[in-house]
Amino acid sequence: MRSVGAQIAAAWLAERGRDRLAELLPGAPYLPGSFDQDLLVEAERLLSRSLRGHAALRRSLRDGFWQHLKAQY
Repeated sequence: MRSVGAQIAAAWLAERGRDRLAELLPGAPYLPGSFDQDLLVEAERLLSRSLRGHAALRRSLRDGFWQHLKAQY
């Protein structure tokens, strides 16, 4: 799951750039609600699997996302 989160983070960073990353970092490890939902939807699309009801998998996805972004900053 962490690798999926990192993959989504890499695409997010490529699309939005470091300026947007600086806006997200102060809120870490939390994501704004709409963005968190987009992260989960994209992960479900990539995995062809629902993550609803799987709190541990969702947490791992978010951890991978943040780990990748923090490594880039």
